[in-house]
Amino acid sequence: MTAPQLDGAVAVVTGAGTGIGREISLRLAADGADVVLTGRSAGPMEEVAAEVRAVGGRASVVRMDLREPASIEAAAKAVQEEFGRVDVLVNNSGVGGPSAPLWEIDPEEWEDTFRVNVTGTFLVCRAFLPGMVERRSGSVVVIGSMTGKRPLVNRTPYAASKTALIGLVRTLAFELGPHGIRVNLVSPGPVEGKRIQWVLEQQARARGITFEQARDDFTSGSPLKRLVPPGDVADAVAYLASPRSASITGDDINVSAGLVMY
Repeated sequence: MTAPQLDGAVAVVTGAGTGIGREISLRLAADGADVVLTGRSAGPMEEVAAEVRAVGGRASVVRMDLREPASIEAAAKAVQEEFGRVDVLVNNSGVGGPSAPLWEIDPEEWEDTFRVNVTGTFLVCRAFLPGMVERRSGSVVVIGSMTGKRPLVNRTPYAASKTALIGLVRTLAFELGPHGIRVNLVSPGPVEGKRIQWVLEQQARARGITFEQARDDFTSGSPLKRLVPPGDVADAVAYLASPRSASITGDDINVSAGLVMY
């Protein structure tokens, strides 16, 4: 039997307490990584950490708010002191932003969407990357969205922020390549869970149709005609985090049940 692909690696996951972040954390732990769960609310992360420990893994919970640069710096320092290094950095945290026509969106709602989704990703990378650069190894995975590549009515702040992450990842991959660090983006489609339910409810209300009609319309362009299980996104992240993807960097992998193929 071969050793787990991430045996002994230290992985930091932002937004690790719920949804995709939870699935990513559990998947990386199953592959042998020590997992540092970061986010705003300790309660849900402690539950995930308990699941990791129950199967013999090592997990640590560190509070970090992407709206508070000082908390990001403090988290990076705490991880360095406890683990001594970071091998995998997963930028998963994000917000959905407002749902309204652009001309009805409050500027602060726009700014907050970018503050978390784009500036937050920048600040996390800025805080955690120096150690990777010094060791000349590591993998960075950013969670984007298929909405960064196709329209989503009444969601311009979210779409624009996720498109921005594509440019961030591609450029950062060139900057970090000489240091032996890979950077990739995962673009999920409609992932099963509370967030997509909220999106579909907003779409149904805006278009004057039922929730079921909105869901069917949303998935009608998919060859698989379904939503995406969060575990499928976690599997893609684990692959990009591991040596199995050693020649992949600057890439954007869709996990969308075929809704996006570019």
